[in-house]
Amino acid sequence: MVFATEEEGYAFYMQYARAAGFGSKKHKNKAMSRVYACSRQGSSEFYKEAEKRKRGKMSKRIGCMASVKLKLRGKEWFYERVELEHNHTLNPDPCEVKHMRSHKNKHPVMMDYVDGLQHSGVSPNATVNVLTELHGDYGHMLMNARDLENRRAANLRKEQVDDVKKLVTFFNECRAQNPKFYSDIDYDSEGVVKNIFWSHASCQANYAEFKDVVTFDTTYRSNFYRMPLGMFVGSNHHLQNVIFGFALVGDETEETFEWVFRTFQRCMEGKDPICILTDQDQAMANAIRRVFLETIHRLCRWHMLNKHTVELNKLYYLHKGLEEKLLTAVNHPLTPLEFENAWKEMVTEHGLQNDPTLRGLYEHRASWIAAYFKGIFCGTMTSTQRSESTNRMVKRYHVDKSTPLHMFARRMYQMLQRRKDDEGLETVYSQDPPDTKTNYHLEHQLGRIYTRAVFKKYQDAYFAATSFRTKKVDTCNFLVYYGREGPTFSWSQHEFKVVCNEEEEKYTCECRGWEHTGLLCPHLIIVLINEQIQKIPSQYVLRRYSRNAHIDLPYDRNDTVQTGPDGSSLSCRNSDLLSEAFSTVQAGRRSTVAYKRAMTVLKELRKQLEEIPADEMPVRGEPATHDEDGHLGTVLKAPPKSKTKGSRTEAGAEQIIGARGPKLCTRSCGNCGLFEGHNAATCTRRQQTFAVGGSSAGKGRGRGRGRGRGRGRGRNEKGKGVMRARRRLLDDVEEEDEDEDEQEKDYEAASETSCESDDSD
Repeated sequence: MVFATEEEGYAFYMQYARAAGFGSKKHKNKAMSRVYACSRQGSSEFYKEAEKRKRGKMSKRIGCMASVKLKLRGKEWFYERVELEHNHTLNPDPCEVKHMRSHKNKHPVMMDYVDGLQHSGVSPNATVNVLTELHGDYGHMLMNARDLENRRAANLRKEQVDDVKKLVTFFNECRAQNPKFYSDIDYDSEGVVKNIFWSHASCQANYAEFKDVVTFDTTYRSNFYRMPLGMFVGSNHHLQNVIFGFALVGDETEETFEWVFRTFQRCMEGKDPICILTDQDQAMANAIRRVFLETIHRLCRWHMLNKHTVELNKLYYLHKGLEEKLLTAVNHPLTPLEFENAWKEMVTEHGLQNDPTLRGLYEHRASWIAAYFKGIFCGTMTSTQRSESTNRMVKRYHVDKSTPLHMFARRMYQMLQRRKDDEGLETVYSQDPPDTKTNYHLEHQLGRIYTRAVFKKYQDAYFAATSFRTKKVDTCNFLVYYGREGPTFSWSQHEFKVVCNEEEEKYTCECRGWEHTGLLCPHLIIVLINEQIQKIPSQYVLRRYSRNAHIDLPYDRNDTVQTGPDGSSLSCRNSDLLSEAFSTVQAGRRSTVAYKRAMTVLKELRKQLEEIPADEMPVRGEPATHDEDGHLGTVLKAPPKSKTKGSRTEAGAEQIIGARGPKLCTRSCGNCGLFEGHNAATCTRRQQTFAVGGSSAGKGRGRGRGRGRGRGRGRNEKGKGVMRARRRLLDDVEEEDEDEDEQEKDYEAASETSCESDDSD
């Protein structure tokens, strides 16, 4: 048999090896010949005779002599020698062949596809399902789940090399696509990165439109370096979360937060938000006070109560009715004076004037109680819930604790694109005619102006307004009171003063709900209904809630250029090619003739396409080769793993073994028998066992005592509870059976059930 190239000869032998069921390797490579042999040829000499093996897996080399010699004669290759006899069992089953290294499908295109799935966060099981669909059957897929895990681990190690350099490269690419992109990296004198901030053009455009209220919170375990992630989050006209900027910080000190806030301020051209909501972090509060001079700082209501959950639950248990009174006072639309009177009455009734928890909450009342923010616009946000939900979405769908910095930034960009897509979907739906519930003209007016989400808020307030009654004091003044039975307190206000002057176009409520949220409150709506007000002035309909909330900006709010020189979209090209490629695969696998024809055409087509030069994508700015961030000339180094305020151990602190807190030492250790507050799993005297080929030490596979599945309570010669091994090597069957007989007697005496373990006597 003659072959035109060496590759054809090797491919033929590989095809034969796959059909016969053995692995192959390139054994010898000379100028005029090649030798391909069975993978079980030769013998392993990795371990010396007296050296213990570190793994229980043995070598498969047993001196098989099956091989072929490919010889070059002129311009052709032919098999000069063929030895087909093997000294071992062959495995022609496809489910067995796929586990042989030489037959694993490592085609570059397929590996790129797998890498794309893994980079997109597709789970290993889902990746296997996708590849199974592509190959037609799981048995035909020439790789297994372990290969995918190894590929993911190798890619992760590769991505972590030159991490900061790749991050700066990504920032430069973003700036080349849109010069409005902003980034800054803080580093020390040795070039070690301390803090990172960046904001895309779309983020800055959203801030220009919805900068009135911002929430800021940090979250952990989102990247490889454990740097806390801080995001500036707001709300758009669809009441969706929008992100204004990202920050990765090395610590949570006052100095670091001040750097983040000043960088954010420079990015937004000195335009500070009206109100910012955070948790109760003193370092963050001090930094806000120094940077955002005109901004109102408000603490998250949920964080304030959640911080004292344990103490409050004890008080609720000891003082019946305290929880209802406390939450009602916090959430009820009171004036500051009414809230203070309500609080004093509550603590006096239950004798809690000196309780440290309630006293601490009361001392900070001006920072988190809504009564003190009635005249300040906070939108629909009273807590950092939007930041919390965004943090949860980021860590659940986009990043994890192994994500390097440059991949983190890229996935944050992908998240922004998904958020933009969600906004586009809601914008399209908001163009539909509003779903009005009544023929009231005011409802139709607001339905044409508001977005769908905001209009739903109005309808909810309209429904709540039907529970109120009105009293007309004079021509323009009304009293609104709750018309249904409910819990009453001596301090609660049952009537709200409402002003409704149609001639002067003045509509106000004592609860100041419109000033606080920008939406009509139920008290005002019931008066408008009773007075048959058909149209509300435009100043009471904020643009930020309207369908036309977007404003014209002097820059492009798109983060990247999505079209080629001919105006065609790159995403459309990719979508069209993928659709045609999948259709070709499905049609080509139906018959042998179709398969051969498809392979011939595709190979020729690929050669032709590779010869065509790629288009140069247009950019809206000069490539960022200038020293805009001041990084040129400085070799930036990856940051150390951060120790945040939520870390269990501080830098240099002694590691705590076992459960945290004081140890009662009432139980003995199953390994050493001492009463020192630890167990067999955390015992410092426990000996690690490693699998050694051919010995019983390999049954634990490197696990120590107490690390197995199915824990039992056998008894040893000391009478202490231990676990017995059910898994054993064939060579030790007789010896272990004798041990099991003795163990079962002890088990019956103790009336306990034995389970699987890691060690045996």
